[in-house]
Amino acid sequence: MSAFDRLHPNLRHAIVHDLGWRVLRPVQELAIEAILDGANAVVLAPTAGGKTEAAMFPLLSRILSEGLRPVSALYICPIRALLNNQEQRLKAYARMVGLDAFKWHGDVAQSEKRRFREFPAHILMTTPESLEAMLMNRPDETAGLFAALSMVVVDEIHAFAEDDRGAHLVAILERLTRFCGRDLQRIGLSATVGNPQEIGPWLAGSSRRSFRLVDPERPAVPRDLSVDIVEDDGGIIRRVLEIGLGRKSLVFAETRSGVESIAAALQGHGVDTFVHHGSVSREDRERAEARFERGSNTAIVCTRTLELGIDVGDLDHVIQINAPRTVSAILQRMGRTGRRAGTVANCHFLCENEEQALQASGMLRLLTRGWVEDVHPDDRAAHVLAHQILALSMQELGVGRSDVLPWVAGAACFAGLGQEAVDNLVTTMLAREILYESEGRLTLGKEGERLYAGKNFLELYAVFATPPVLTVKHGRMEIGTLDAPFMRSQEDGKGPGVFRLAGRPWQVTEIDWRRAICFVEPADAAKPPKWGGGGGFLSYEICQSIKAVLAEDVLYPWLRPSAAMDLRALRLGYRDVVQAGTAAIELNSTGATWHTFAGGAANAAFVAALARRGADWTCGNLDISTKDPLAAAAAVADIAALGERDLEADARDAAAMRIPKGLSKFQPCLPRDVELDLAVRRRFDPERARQVWATERRIVVQSDGDARS
Repeated sequence: MSAFDRLHPNLRHAIVHDLGWRVLRPVQELAIEAILDGANAVVLAPTAGGKTEAAMFPLLSRILSEGLRPVSALYICPIRALLNNQEQRLKAYARMVGLDAFKWHGDVAQSEKRRFREFPAHILMTTPESLEAMLMNRPDETAGLFAALSMVVVDEIHAFAEDDRGAHLVAILERLTRFCGRDLQRIGLSATVGNPQEIGPWLAGSSRRSFRLVDPERPAVPRDLSVDIVEDDGGIIRRVLEIGLGRKSLVFAETRSGVESIAAALQGHGVDTFVHHGSVSREDRERAEARFERGSNTAIVCTRTLELGIDVGDLDHVIQINAPRTVSAILQRMGRTGRRAGTVANCHFLCENEEQALQASGMLRLLTRGWVEDVHPDDRAAHVLAHQILALSMQELGVGRSDVLPWVAGAACFAGLGQEAVDNLVTTMLAREILYESEGRLTLGKEGERLYAGKNFLELYAVFATPPVLTVKHGRMEIGTLDAPFMRSQEDGKGPGVFRLAGRPWQVTEIDWRRAICFVEPADAAKPPKWGGGGGFLSYEICQSIKAVLAEDVLYPWLRPSAAMDLRALRLGYRDVVQAGTAAIELNSTGATWHTFAGGAANAAFVAALARRGADWTCGNLDISTKDPLAAAAAVADIAALGERDLEADARDAAAMRIPKGLSKFQPCLPRDVELDLAVRRRFDPERARQVWATERRIVVQSDGDARS
């Protein structure tokens, strides 16, 4: 029996007659087999490769064949915009077999949610934060609502697994499992994850179902890749227009300020230009998506908000300003193109300097070899456990210490923790009055209410922290949001009181701090505002690939003439420090540089250890360096002595000197040693540093080019 023949007859009829399909894709056939066999699965396919249908068709078939009651399945997305974008498609698939789907998140009207609670749909589309709010605020009603729950689909699973929202998600799935009392079938969808065999068990948690990886062979496909160096804003705009004029393009920049600057420069050059990033209002983003989909000579300048699977229709080009930090991001962005017959997937890098072009080439070298980042979820997420204790205390109107783990122990994010860790965490939270204990039940304490009870416990719905922002309004129209510190600077007279947001210049007329609103009027010209965040380390693998680019005598096909010329010059400058199997120490009269090519987190561990010897070193992704001539003189001996040091202890000592406050919203709940452990894991990679020190032979290179081992 074929995979198609295993589907419910009504669904087979709808696929053929309503959708007009005559054949299924390999990923859909394999997913149908896995899901109808009852297995947990991770389904891999390129962007627009049919993953959604691969999950939805067997899910609908199970509901029909087994007569499952609503709510039968959850479809979970990392962002609301993706839910909004998927809504009509999922509803159409459900309705063609007489079922329905409902979208639930914070922007959905309460009247619609009330109607859903009275007449639930078989498929609920939502986010982890919305599920948390349902569990905390209406636990009895939610238990009834999910009594028939059997399946969970997690879209863009790599976006969850790499951060705290993934830990939050798998903890919620364990609580839902206890509510419905059955082994939930769990299906993850992704276009870009390097280690799906690890992600599968992470998603499965307490589930005892078998695991199936759905990853069909994919034929090699042509790609149009280019890397160019354009050193001024005018040159970048000329190249964007050269590539995109008369076509539909997404122009990715790595910062919101960069997006606003590029969009401003593009306006008035004959291309309909829109802005899309996290600080632009939802209405503006959706308007940009809709007009872009209908247009033919359009560009959306965006951050990673359009990296995930939001469908903006047929797309001609992806233009990348400088290099992102991951190969996964390039694959996601490039995957938006090449969907029409006769077109190929493409990504054109416009880099502001040779270092960015070098980074882009290092990433493309990995991409063209089929490499993509592994995702390593946290297995001792004590900060997320603190959040879950608080959430359970609300859900259960008080929870006993010994009852916490039975609710969430199956979640992989807590596999490295046990009852002792729970007791230690609870004791700390009680001592700090974050929790209050009475008759063996834990509830919110005075400090817990101060920290987390504001705005009707809104802070407890999400595990991520939201920086203080002001809503920017022109009359009654919402433009977007800006960080409160930036707005303080405007009010204090340290700024001009004008800024660009959503692609337009604005003049501040009034700031209402009580309501957190900034009122504005249109202005003639302005520069982009400053937003916090951004940055981050490059991985060891990417840095090693950058080293290989410098060492190889290869003219990569993606290099345009200017980039090829600059790469030749870089190779000449690095020729003495990129020998295979070495990590060169370059000395001169003013300082020293150790070219580790180890990645920022490993280099941070080296700097922490060297600081114990009194040296002042600066950490980068490719190297660490000092400008202190005295430190330079001792550099070779100091680096040699690293083999005798406990790099993890050094990293811990360095972190202990100043633990950053932004590690987690639930950092105030953590015992000192747990907080320190989290700080070390977020900032340092002593294990990789040990590996580099042990395997990379150190050579000394003088500034005149002489070298010795």
